[in-house]
Amino acid sequence: MAFIIKETKLKVLPVSIVKEEEFYQPYPAKDAVLFDTETLIPIGLLSYRQFEENNNESIFIAVPNLQGIFDGDYAFITYSLTNQGWKLDNEYIKDTDYKIENNYIEYYLKSVSFYNQYKYVSHPSENSSKEILFELGGQPPLGQNWDAMLYDEMAENPELDHYHDVMEEGGEAEFEKMSTREITYFNEELEKEFIYIGMFSFDTYLGGGGECIVFYQPELKKVMIVPEFS
Repeated sequence: MAFIIKETKLKVLPVSIVKEEEFYQPYPAKDAVLFDTETLIPIGLLSYRQFEENNNESIFIAVPNLQGIFDGDYAFITYSLTNQGWKLDNEYIKDTDYKIENNYIEYYLKSVSFYNQYKYVSHPSENSSKEILFELGGQPPLGQNWDAMLYDEMAENPELDHYHDVMEEGGEAEFEKMSTREITYFNEELEKEFIYIGMFSFDTYLGGGGECIVFYQPELKKVMIVPEFS
C-alpha cells in the first residue's frame, strides 16, 4: 500500500459544499440513486465529471452502517456499484449485525429533516452557521492517524518522504508546487489506484466527531472511506 505523489496538478481544487450544487446532491434518496438501505447511510451524490470531464457517472457517498467505524475496528471500508445498486463489499457483510448505535442514527435523521426544511445543515451550538456538507477535491490530509493505518512503508516511499519534508520545511516555490500535486492511493492487492475525492465530518451527519476521508476507484466503481479520529 502506498501514496503516490504525482507530477500532474490537482484535478479539482478544494471546494467547501454547504448546499445542493449542480454537481452535488446532499442526502440523496432512493429515487435518485439505487443503494442498499440496510447497510449504507446516504451522505451525497457527486458527479464524476468534476474529475473526468466526459464521464457522466455519479459517485454515491455514504457511511456504512457499521458500529465498528466508531469503535476503531477498520482501517478502511469499501462499497461498490453492482447490478443491484451500491452495496457494501462482501468482506464486511459479516459485521452488519452490529449496526451504528441508535443515538447516531437519531442525530442523522434530525439532520436530514433539518436539511429538507432549510436546504442546509446547521449545528445547534454554532449560531446557525451553515455546516460544510462535503470538502471536495484538493489533497488528502496526510500526516494523521488515518494514513498511518493504510501503509507501513514510510522508509520505502521516498516520494512521500519528500512530500512531508517540503510541506514542513520547504521553500515557497517548492511548497507551492508540492501543495498542488495530485495524490492517489495505490492498493497493491487490487493493483489499482484510488483517487482522492474529498472528505466530510462525521459530526455533521451523525454527531460522532472525527472525519471521513473518501477515495474512489473508477474502473471498479468502488468507494473507499477511511475514518479519522485524532
